[in-house]
Amino acid sequence: MSITRHRWGRYLVAGLVAALALAAITGLLVRRSPRPAVLEPPAVTAIEAQVVRIIDGDTIVVRTGDGREETVRYIGVDAPEIPWDAGDERIYSGPGWAARTANQQLVAGRTVRLELDAQHRDAYGRLLAYVYVGDVMVNARLVEDGLAVALIVPPNDGRKQLFLDAQRAAVLAQRGLWSQAAARAVDWRQAGEHVGMPATVQGVVRRVNVDQGSGIIFLHFGSNTRRDFVALVRPPFTALFPSRPRDYYQGRRVRVQGVVEDFQGQPQIVVQLPAQIEVMD
Repeated sequence: MSITRHRWGRYLVAGLVAALALAAITGLLVRRSPRPAVLEPPAVTAIEAQVVRIIDGDTIVVRTGDGREETVRYIGVDAPEIPWDAGDERIYSGPGWAARTANQQLVAGRTVRLELDAQHRDAYGRLLAYVYVGDVMVNARLVEDGLAVALIVPPNDGRKQLFLDAQRAAVLAQRGLWSQAAARAVDWRQAGEHVGMPATVQGVVRRVNVDQGSGIIFLHFGSNTRRDFVALVRPPFTALFPSRPRDYYQGRRVRVQGVVEDFQGQPQIVVQLPAQIEVMD
């Protein structure tokens, strides 16, 4: 019996040692196991704010819930500029003021929902947002009503097709500035007299140039490529146009619809859709 007890004693000691070793290893494993990752709070994608001021057709000032004032630039749209130095008649009769008035009617004094995209601010520190009043996205409504044009700037291009469809509908229905453009047909030589106004500029495309650096398509109507009227298409809209624009437009008589702008003394129309350029022959 004493031998048996002795053997059992050895077994118990061995078992105890093994158990202690296992416990030590287990504890070591527990201590060395990685801590659960700390999850970063999700990025703010929507903000409710009160509209306190309308700047123009695509820019407002809001007050957020914590009392901050933010200047908000609408994503996806570009409203015509308001020529503040041109005198009251030009200011209040132009498309820029029409866009501002429509924007004011939609959002002034309202609580809006600001939905953000990939890039939250522009180079000027303005908040970039899709602006909603209830279920209405104001950005798209302005384009659909022909009061602004589509402006797609990556990386905030997740709703590009929405804005393209809205502008296409406005052009085909001749709403807003597109109706005004149809009513103001001018020869390309007189385009500079209508800066800031919607117009249909017509003439023969003398030269088509595709800038290799920027990808911009230029349709030149005169011999002076830096002074004479030009229609241009910027990426990503260029993907909607013929892949060989020189073969398609050069030497042909066309009508170009849009708002005439001035760039360093050169009148121009920035085009977004092929429907804005009508080939006449």
